Amino acid sequence: MSSSQASWWPLTVAALTFITLVGCDVPTGNSSPSINTDTEISTPLVQEKTFTFLGGPNSEFDPLIDTTSSDFDSLFEVESSNNDISVVQEIDNFDIGNLNEALDNATGSLTFDQKTFDETFIDLQKEGFTFAGERQIGVLNVELQRSATANIPVRGSNRVAFKKSQNNYVELGPTTIEVQNITSSPTAPGGVFDSLRFTYPDIRVEPYGEDNQLVVDFVENPCGSGPCGSNGEYERDISGDGFRIDLEGARIYPDKPNIDENGTVTFKIGGQVNPDLTVKDDDKISFGASTSFKNFKIREIDVDQAKPFAVAVTPNENGGDINVANDNEVRTAAFDGFGGITDRVDGLKLADVSLTFQVETANLASTDAQVYAAIQGTNETNQIYLGGTEDRDATRGADRNVSSLPFSAAFTENGSRLPNDSLIRLGVGLGGASLGETERTSLVVDGDNSNVADFVNALPTEVRLAGQAEINTNGGDLRVRKPIALDANFSLDVPLRIRDRFVVRDTIDADLSDLNDLTDPEEDANISTAELQFSYTNGLPLGADVKMVIVDAAGSVIERFNGGFDNDNFRIEPAAKDEDGAAAAPSSGTFVFTLGSTQEDLRALADGDKIRLALNMDQAGSGGGTAAVARLRADDQLTLNRVRLEADASVQTGN
Repeated sequence: MSSSQASWWPLTVAALTFITLVGCDVPTGNSSPSINTDTEISTPLVQEKTFTFLGGPNSEFDPLIDTTSSDFDSLFEVESSNNDISVVQEIDNFDIGNLNEALDNATGSLTFDQKTFDETFIDLQKEGFTFAGERQIGVLNVELQRSATANIPVRGSNRVAFKKSQNNYVELGPTTIEVQNITSSPTAPGGVFDSLRFTYPDIRVEPYGEDNQLVVDFVENPCGSGPCGSNGEYERDISGDGFRIDLEGARIYPDKPNIDENGTVTFKIGGQVNPDLTVKDDDKISFGASTSFKNFKIREIDVDQAKPFAVAVTPNENGGDINVANDNEVRTAAFDGFGGITDRVDGLKLADVSLTFQVETANLASTDAQVYAAIQGTNETNQIYLGGTEDRDATRGADRNVSSLPFSAAFTENGSRLPNDSLIRLGVGLGGASLGETERTSLVVDGDNSNVADFVNALPTEVRLAGQAEINTNGGDLRVRKPIALDANFSLDVPLRIRDRFVVRDTIDADLSDLNDLTDPEEDANISTAELQFSYTNGLPLGADVKMVIVDAAGSVIERFNGGFDNDNFRIEPAAKDEDGAAAAPSSGTFVFTLGSTQEDLRALADGDKIRLALNMDQAGSGGGTAAVARLRADDQLTLNRVRLEADASVQTGN
């Protein structure tokens, strides 16, 4: 260093030191420094969580609707080829049973009177015989083979008509025909008749041909108790005074062509007078007996005309009004698949809903049946009736409305009469049915002829059925045979198309404890950003408004966000749809929940442990140029690509 440098260097250092001291704010009180620190939090809470619409615990992705835990495996059916979903429910256990009273109701009090027969076969005086003393009738010039015809009255029914030309008949159940009080005169040791024959041309036994008439011969040595004669005749001892024969399975062909008039059944008695019979010239050869049906039972009818008649489909305890609230007067069945549906989903409503009723009848033919029913769906909180309407599609002839009831009984609920629009009518044509076979008729109940959408979307877990039927509504021909059966089941099998909105809930783990870095009360934080960021890819043909609830480790609610689904900023946009309503191209986007702007806002949220999401699913905003109702497939996916906690703040420590 030169001498000149040595002289100015100390002066320069002293001057710089003075300037530096003058530029500083020298504290006079607290000696701690004040420090501002920029703090940034960027914490991934979820990295790509994918939901499929349906699934179970073994699914690759978390299902929005768990078909196992909610018993939805009996509600949804997935087509293996394309994963299309159908909503499937079936009720086949109403167990209505027999309608055997229908036969009694159809025939009314139809019965066959007892007929007393007293016929003079030979009047010797009228035939011009005059002689003294006694002679054997065989030496007289008189015809010994004699017969007479009588009619058994058919009474008590103004409900049915039989035409002989149509071979209409009554087939008998366990019924007997009796002939008793047989008398003949004059009395003689050897008997008045050598042979007697009772012929019932209007009663036939199997196989019911004209040659299969009921015939009973009185002979000296009968062949047995059954139809053992050479031509199928019954034989009885001629020394007896009557007979009794089981006619179960036999058919009577009455002559009763008009409903409002009585009819007849013909029988004939013929016999050979004993030629050794000793007679006087004023004797009359006569025969008397009575014939009747005992324990008269009908098991089948074939009639030309029958007035319409009513029959109870479900029990009617007192024969009066039918109380839907009375368990003894209804049949109940379960909609198993709807049980527990609200555990994960609220407000699920299906579009294009229809039910298929299958009515099974047996031994009703050449007729029709109109079933009038009160069908009530119930769950834990609500009830609804399946009401029929006139069919908006007039070409189908599938009206289900009840304008009035054709019988005196009304449907009630605890004493209050149900309005007709709470009832439904199911008509079954049986013109081509055959006796001995089960006839199955499928009937569609859809939005054009009923309120079925409201009924199904009420998600009933139990269905109660009360019913009465009117049979033979046109008053024409009718064939009925016991046992008469009627049963009904109905099934729901429709593509899963969403009509309106429904809410799906899910919970995701979310540790928000990083917010503690911004909530220290010893520090002053100027928070510019604190938010949860959600990014998504949506392959569902449904969009969703999103509600979020943050809860702590104990499950207690810390704060709710968008509780009324009324902020459009928190929305997942739907996938574009094809013409059939299925997802064609996914949508993607981001939505953000702002957590707060002060330390106080964030302090409680730092205890957050889980996020409960509610997705209010709807069809608003779906693209693709189609207005088709959304159709869901089992593998439709919604992916939360990322859920991230983001926060920026300037934190000042000290004073």
